[in-house]
Amino acid sequence: MPPLVTLPAGIMAAGAPASAVVTTNTRVKTQMGAVGIATDVLQFPGPMVTGAWTVPNTRCKVGQLPTVSQSSVGVATNPVGATAPVSVTMGDSRVSGS
Repeated sequence: MPPLVTLPAGIMAAGAPASAVVTTNTRVKTQMGAVGIATDVLQFPGPMVTGAWTVPNTRCKVGQLPTVSQSSVGVATNPVGATAPVSVTMGDSRVSGS
């Protein structure tokens, strides 16, 4: 099972790591931070501004919402409307799910 995402720095879009993750997950946290869930809003510096998850995990959930791991995929957009893929490059190796 792939590691779950807990830090913004482990999320990449257009070659830049996320600067912040706005999450509603207040229930499940690891030593590194809150576990990423499908409804998280991603914020990026540079050309891509915001992002969202399009393919989260299907079996591992937090509060009935799918979690996000290295196998998850998302999309980032800029103010003009251009898009770029979002991927997890680094997850918390002590926490995994699918």
